[in-house]
Amino acid sequence: MISIPQNIQELVSYKPGKPVAQLVEELQLKEWAVLWNNENNLGPSPKALQQIEAALSNSHLYPDPSATQLCELIAAQNNCSADCVTVDNGSESVFDCMFRAFFEGDDELLTCDGTFVAVYIWAKANGVPCKRIPLARGYQFDLDRLVESITPQTKAIYIANPNNPTGAIITKAQFEQLVEVVPDHVLIIMDEAYYEYAKVISDEYPDSFTLRKPNVITLRTFSKAYGIAGIRVGYALGDPRLIEAIRKVRMTFAPSNLAQAAGIGAIMDAEHVNKTVTLNKTALQQFYVALHDAELNYIPSYGNFVMVDLKTEDAAKAFTDDMMQKGIFIRHLRAFGLPHCVRISTGTEAENDLFAKVLAIT
Repeated sequence: MISIPQNIQELVSYKPGKPVAQLVEELQLKEWAVLWNNENNLGPSPKALQQIEAALSNSHLYPDPSATQLCELIAAQNNCSADCVTVDNGSESVFDCMFRAFFEGDDELLTCDGTFVAVYIWAKANGVPCKRIPLARGYQFDLDRLVESITPQTKAIYIANPNNPTGAIITKAQFEQLVEVVPDHVLIIMDEAYYEYAKVISDEYPDSFTLRKPNVITLRTFSKAYGIAGIRVGYALGDPRLIEAIRKVRMTFAPSNLAQAAGIGAIMDAEHVNKTVTLNKTALQQFYVALHDAELNYIPSYGNFVMVDLKTEDAAKAFTDDMMQKGIFIRHLRAFGLPHCVRISTGTEAENDLFAKVLAIT
């Protein structure tokens, strides 16, 4: 019998729920809002679609293994050279590569509970111990305790900013203080998947790449504000020495031709991104009013979602199920280690209005 490593045996396979179309049919819904995956419900940029269509005729060819044009566009947008950029099949894939590129022996990853669940999964899958501390008050990353928890085995600290699923951020001042006190040999991984949303919401939101610290890697994605989650494109920004290490272990031809084309089109369409982040900012305020009127405890967010604390797991599950019966698909956060909470993504204007209407009569 083939043996399977213990760390892989202990992982739980991802079990997706029923497709939306099936739920709509089963529940006989006349209207619905899909607000559970933090996607951009406005859809992809028209320029991304144009670039994909143009790239289709080259589907018989392998992609550019260096994703040259896409990396150059990302570099220009971030005022750096292309050797500070690497791309892959979503920022989650970049993160997975980082385990192979940087961790060895007894190295540990240090992070908090209640953050992006894939962090714990990829650490486990790569056999890397993941040391976790509780979130601070307000569901924020506890930076003081993270620093206090650094040991000789700490190879990297992971911070999601804004944090998914809580929506909380660390500020510019907090980030600048963090990089001053974390030892230079400890890697700081800043996951900025919601960067485009957060920088519009608050002037206190930091761009972690601007400090150009040699032990900081910034992760970003085209899955959120850029609206191409289904195509899978993410990237990392950092010191060329670290970026080159990540490139060495990534799949040679990732992302695909179509994914690279989509990223090129998306990054060239500032109008679509501006439309997206403006709608989201308005939607968050609409959600806050609706949640306040419903006397529900929400956490102010800097992403494209709002987390609601319902105090108990039973209440959170019942709320999720009730909203689904009424056509509002939201995320119960049990898998994130926050079983008493739910997360509600913002959507189109019509979806946001429907959520507010349904909540008012729930």
